[in-house]
Amino acid sequence: MPVPMMSHTSTSLPPLTQRTRSLPSRLVAVLLTTMLVCVSAVISNVAPVGGSSASAAELPHGKERFVVAIGGLQASSTQNWVRLGQYEFHGDGTVTERHWHWSQRNRVDRTYTGFVARNCPTRECEIQTAGGYEFTGSSKTLDGTYTVDGNTLEITWNDGQFWEKWEMTTTADGALVSLEYVDSDFGATHGYGYGSNAAWNDRVSNADIAAADHSNFEHSYRLWKTTHSNPDPHIDSGDGSPFWVTDWSVCSGGSCLGARTDGGTSGTDYYVSPARSPIGHRRDTMWSWRLSNADGRNEYCYTGNSHVKPMMQVVDDNGEFHGWVGVEASLNETVPEQGAYGDDIGVFKIAS
Repeated sequence: MPVPMMSHTSTSLPPLTQRTRSLPSRLVAVLLTTMLVCVSAVISNVAPVGGSSASAAELPHGKERFVVAIGGLQASSTQNWVRLGQYEFHGDGTVTERHWHWSQRNRVDRTYTGFVARNCPTRECEIQTAGGYEFTGSSKTLDGTYTVDGNTLEITWNDGQFWEKWEMTTTADGALVSLEYVDSDFGATHGYGYGSNAAWNDRVSNADIAAADHSNFEHSYRLWKTTHSNPDPHIDSGDGSPFWVTDWSVCSGGSCLGARTDGGTSGTDYYVSPARSPIGHRRDTMWSWRLSNADGRNEYCYTGNSHVKPMMQVVDDNGEFHGWVGVEASLNETVPEQGAYGDDIGVFKIAS
């Protein structure tokens, strides 16, 4: 027996508005409220067109300001370079940097800081540094962005033109972060860094530096050089031991430090002073030379190829001194026949 056809007109549903009107008003209100809540939840989870909304970036283990020494050192090259800088990280994921740069390609002379070591174990001489370090106007700046992934800090400079990567370790009961160089794409090979929230003008006095236990500071260095015993260019290196000077004396006026190793004419005089005056910064410099070299030139204060090492103080959140990071930029000035092979250039730390 054939099944009768159902009439579409007799069973068709009324339009939605008609059905809504036929519902009780209280039920309609509940349905509309539920729909609005759902739509609002969806909208709140959709990023606006053009990218996600900005959020605060994680500072590198909570620290804003880092002193960094970095360099590109190859034994086979005479175009090695070093850079000493101040990195400042911001909560929006950006980083700014100011640095001083030295290279075997650009010959600069040593210059004077204006500080004279009086009443110290050393000879009374005006302290020298690498050319340009005494002036902020000689510095360069970079801008970039950064990311933190666990203990890894990656910085991208100049709109992605180049990058560098570091591994972070928290020290000093959380008041300091050390950086271990990992990699870059601009030819760097070695580097050292430390960071805290101390301001750039939070400088430790020379009296407090002299009072510090320097036997606890590790001297780690990578230095391109030649010597009489090893005339081929090579990278000299060392790790783990204290620096050659662990007992510093404060010179008259408190403006500099002095020390002499081995004593007599066979010894070496070491000096530390600010890079310039007035002292509203953490930039120091170390100057050293053999007494026999000065005597061989009939000089009281040596004007030959001395060792000049721009440095920056490592200061933790509490204002405590932890040493220095620095670079050596001792470019050959007085032995022209050696050219760049008379240079000493490298990076180092004397720090805990």
